[in-house]
Parts: sequence; structure tokens; C-alpha cells
Amino acid sequence: MKTVVRLALAVGILQIVTIMPAHADKDSLAGRWHLAFYGKCVITPANRRACSDLQSPAEFAVFDVPGSTLIVAGSGDYFANAKGEFTVSFVNTIIESTPHGRKPLHCSNALVFEGTFTGTCVQHGFGHGHIGKGHATMNDFIEDDASGWWEGTPPSRFLEVGTVDTNNPACPGVFDTTRFMATFGYKVVPKGVSARLVLVHHRA
Repeated sequence: MKTVVRLALAVGILQIVTIMPAHADKDSLAGRWHLAFYGKCVITPANRRACSDLQSPAEFAVFDVPGSTLIVAGSGDYFANAKGEFTVSFVNTIIESTPHGRKPLHCSNALVFEGTFTGTCVQHGFGHGHIGKGHATMNDFIEDDASGWWEGTPPSRFLEVGTVDTNNPACPGVFDTTRFMATFGYKVVPKGVSARLVLVHHRA
């Protein structure tokens, strides 16, 4: 979900995090997984790398514009079999504010990832993939393909083919900023970076 934008919607922060073992047995992978994610960066030279890691594997041109703000909020529903193979539907909302930025006239992959703006773009998509060893010590949702559109008149379509680690952990629980950024190796999170990820697994 990051084309692959990482998905998310969330509020509040829980200080207690419950996580399943990183290598759960295969039968435990089946069912519906609901993911909600929220990530915000008030961009400075000091937190540029952390902001990039937070939103990886997507890369935004706005990361190179200090004083800008980027918010990515989204949600996704994964339907997996016992092997961890899944289909997913997702919605992402990208809110960007840059100095002297203009309202987006037509949202697209090119504008959102390669350009800068001040306003909101909304992405809808579907995809396929599998649950497997990810960037940290736990399983992630690995995307194999995704397609969809950005809201607009007319909608801007996108298609992505190729295996990409979304960096979204396939471990039910709540990740606040500290816990989520720790999966990228951060012991101290730079100022201006905040995140929250919630994953609920309804077993088949």
C-alpha cells in the first residue's frame, strides 16, 4: 500500500503493545486482517531519514522540502489463506502542506510521489501478495501487485507489478511511534515524527 503507500487511520495512543510471535504457525495466517495506519512528519533536515523510513517503501519529493508537513492515513483489509497468500483492498489519504504549495489540480502517482503540493489526494486500490519475513524480526505483508486509482475527474489509474515489502507488520496489536520506529532500528525517534499502526486479525 505504498504505491505502496503504507495504510492507516487511527487515533489515540496505547502504551501497552500486544504482538503475536514473529513466526506464527501457518494455520494462524488464514482469515481477515484489518490494518489501520497513521504517519505524520513535520519535515526538517534532522528527521528526513526517519520520515523516509516511516513511509517506506514509498518515497515522496516533499521529504526534501524542510518546513513541509506530510500525513499519510489509510486502511486495508487483507484476506489470507493458510499459506499467507492474500488479496487486499485499501484506501490511502495523503495530506501535504508545503511552503508556497498549490492545491492539486489532478492527483496522480507523478504528483504525489514526484511533486509537491498543498492539499489532499485520495487513493483506492486492490492487490495480491503474501505474508513473509519482513524488514524486522517479524512477518510483514509482502505485495506482489497492486492497481487502482486516485480520486479526480477523470480518475488517475495506477498499476504496479513486482514484489515489495510494505513494511507493515503482520503481527496483531498496536504500534505507537516508539514501537513502530523501533522496527527500523530507532532507539530515539527524531522530533516531528509520529505514527500509529493497529492490526486486528479475525481468524478463519
